[in-house]
Amino acid sequence: MEIRPDEITKSKSKPLELFYSSIRAEATRKDYERKLKKVLCEFFAPILKGDPKLVQEDKTRYKTKSRGVKRTFSDADFEARATEFVRRAAENPDWAEDLMLKLGEKFKKRSELPKTDSNYINPVSLKNYFVPIQKLLEMNRVTLSWKRIRCTLPELDHQDDTREYTYSEIQKMLHHSKLIDRVLILLAASSGIRAGAFSIKWKHLVPIYLYNENYLWDVQDVTESVQKEGKVVAAMIRIYANSSSEYVAFITPECWHTIESYRQLWRQETNKEPKPDDPFFKRSGPFPRELTEMGIRKRLERVLKESGIRTPLPQGKRRYDVPTFNGFRRFFNKANKKSLSKNSVLASLILKETMMGHAGLIKLDKNYFKAHVSELIEEYLNAVPNLTISDEFRLRAENSRLQQERDSNKTDAETIDKLWDNILELQFEVKSLRASAQTKSNDELQERIQNLKSKKEKLDSLK
Repeated sequence: MEIRPDEITKSKSKPLELFYSSIRAEATRKDYERKLKKVLCEFFAPILKGDPKLVQEDKTRYKTKSRGVKRTFSDADFEARATEFVRRAAENPDWAEDLMLKLGEKFKKRSELPKTDSNYINPVSLKNYFVPIQKLLEMNRVTLSWKRIRCTLPELDHQDDTREYTYSEIQKMLHHSKLIDRVLILLAASSGIRAGAFSIKWKHLVPIYLYNENYLWDVQDVTESVQKEGKVVAAMIRIYANSSSEYVAFITPECWHTIESYRQLWRQETNKEPKPDDPFFKRSGPFPRELTEMGIRKRLERVLKESGIRTPLPQGKRRYDVPTFNGFRRFFNKANKKSLSKNSVLASLILKETMMGHAGLIKLDKNYFKAHVSELIEEYLNAVPNLTISDEFRLRAENSRLQQERDSNKTDAETIDKLWDNILELQFEVKSLRASAQTKSNDELQERIQNLKSKKEKLDSLK
């Protein structure tokens, strides 16, 4: 393989195109883009010129938009501002570095305000604004002293007085929900996925069957007889599919049962079966148009309000006790880790962290403690009773778990009885050998007795 001189060309991609090309996960791309827009279009609004014409046109359109949409700045000239910022930073890195230092100084002042102040900002979230700016500049070959910039940021405030949703709160949500909302709530509570992970397709959900004491989920293994005679014990979801961040999450039979009802509603609205590549969460209407992350958030916030869980914040308070989406993730984490496991404590914790999309307890777990899907399934099934919201389904899950324990104990008892029968037979044979010691050589007798003792010791260890 050779590279010729005429094949080397200078990249002429736009700054934002290079920025987007460096991000693989769609959820990360949206998060970085949102924060970058806030920095360039709001924080740096007086510094960057942008395109005033586009901003004016956007403001005109905004006046005719529907009610309830809140925006504090226009991002119509986002691309123009990104290009201008990269160009000026490349021409004068000192200017860009001073600008970043000033931004850090402003953030620090806001973090020192009382938490009841409307301008207060948590230091934990500050670094998240600098990461997309750094990536934008580095992808366009602009280098700043980021170590110096981060030294000016305030110390982190790790105190967090928020909590997870309770069973009664989730039950109240379900009582005030439409079918699609119930699917959303049960999926969030039983899988613990992040807010940006709800962009899934129908092909990403796969039921897990218990058939002849085996767990089956692969398309090749799930035959018609398995679907008819097997029992759905859970379902798995491919999260961030086809990206470097992909992992497998699980949902309860309760959630899968609700999804089956949702599938029927889908058929009624679209007059067809959902295709594998159709979006799982869709907007209302006959067309399979994906429901955006913001649309999902609005549905959930409406349920929280109608159920009475979210009331107007008291004066001086800026945050709710339970985060909108992260409250479900915390519920999952707590309920899952409270569940008993047949694995060791350490192995169980690693498997539970893997189900949340984490690398493990330490980074090396991802390379040296690779969990097979079957191991994750068995670990997840231990937590199904704790992750089930409905009292009826929770009772079913608990009865199923107890039945499996009884069957397992019955098998163990039968095995122990067989072992004792073998031990008694061995003891009888030893007595017979000793009785016939006069007709056999002493060496042969000792060898046979030693062999029998070894077998007995192995059986005792199995017992």
